[in-house]
Amino acid sequence: MAEQPVGVAVIGAGVMGTAHAGAVAADPRARLVGVASVPVDAARALAARHRAPVATDDYTRLLTREDVALVIVATPDHLHTEIAVAAAEAGKALLVEKPLATNLADADRVIAAVERAGVTAMTSFNHRWIPSYAEAKAHIAAGAIGRPRLAYARKNDRIHVPTQMLTWAERTTPAWFLSSHDIDLVCWFLGDDTAVETFATGVRGVLDAQGIQTPDAIQAQVRFASGAVATFESCWIYPDTYPTMTDSFIEVVGEHGVVHLDRKDDQLEIATPTEFRYPRTSIMPVLHGVQAGALALAVGHVVGCVVDDTEPLVPLAHSRHVTAILDAIHRSLDSGGSVAV
Repeated sequence: MAEQPVGVAVIGAGVMGTAHAGAVAADPRARLVGVASVPVDAARALAARHRAPVATDDYTRLLTREDVALVIVATPDHLHTEIAVAAAEAGKALLVEKPLATNLADADRVIAAVERAGVTAMTSFNHRWIPSYAEAKAHIAAGAIGRPRLAYARKNDRIHVPTQMLTWAERTTPAWFLSSHDIDLVCWFLGDDTAVETFATGVRGVLDAQGIQTPDAIQAQVRFASGAVATFESCWIYPDTYPTMTDSFIEVVGEHGVVHLDRKDDQLEIATPTEFRYPRTSIMPVLHGVQAGALALAVGHVVGCVVDDTEPLVPLAHSRHVTAILDAIHRSLDSGGSVAV
C-alpha cells in the first residue's frame, strides 16, 4: 500500500508563499493541507487554487492538525522566528524562507527548538538548486580552479521591490533580503563556514526620501579563516526601466582558475513595442501550469527528507553562520569599522 502524502501547511501567502504552495501541489509525495496569512483573503484564494481544505489568519490552527507534517514559513524576514519555534515545538518538520532569522538570538532559538523536537529543518536557500550553481559547486569541489581565494557577489534589485513589492522593506535591508542567498552560495563554494571579520559600508537617501527608512545599498568585505576574501554587494534602487528585476552575478577566483555565474537574463530576452526585458526563469517558473524551478526542487528535497528521514542539504548550523555574517555586516555599518564575525 502506498504511503500517505506528506501534509504541508504554508504560512504566508505572498510571492514566496504562493510559489511554495504551488510546489507542494505539484509534488505527488505531498498534499497542501492549508494556508495561513494576514489578511485571510490571500490565504483563502491560495488554498482554493490548490483545493486545500484550510485557510486561516491564525497559523496555530494548522500546527495542531495531525495531518500536517511539514510547515513552510514564507512570512517577511522579521516574522520567521515565532512561527518556526512554534512549529518545531508542535513536532512539525520545517522549511523556513531565507534568512533563518534576522539576529543570532532568534536563530539560536529556532535551532534549539528544532534540536529539542528532533524534527527535520532547513532554510530555503533555493539557489543551490539552480543547475549552473550546482555545477559550479561540483567543479570547485573537484579542484578545477584550485583553492578558492577571492569571491565577489552582486544581487541588485529594481526599486519596485522595496517600494511596491514589499510592504515591510523598512523592517529589513538589501543585505538581509538579497545577500543572504549570496553569502550561502559563496560559503558553499569556498567550502568555508568560518568567516572571521567584516567591514561594511552603505548609502542612504533615495528610499529615506520616500519614507522607507532602510539603506539603498550595502557593500561588505568578509575575510575567512582560510584567508579567502569575499565582497558582497546588495542594492535595491535600480530604475524600474532596468530589463530584469534582479541583476545577479557571482565570481569565484581560485589559485589557477575562475568561475563566473551571470544570471542577469536567464537566457531569455523579450522585446515589445513598450519594453525590453529579461524574464526570470530559474527560480519560480510555472511550466505548463506546474510550479517548477529551483524553489520547487528545494521544496521537493525537504519533502523527500521527511519521507526518507534523511538530512537536508543545508544544515541549520550553516544557516546560523549566514545570519552571523549578516549580523556582523550590520554591526559594521553601525560602527563604521571592521568587526569580528
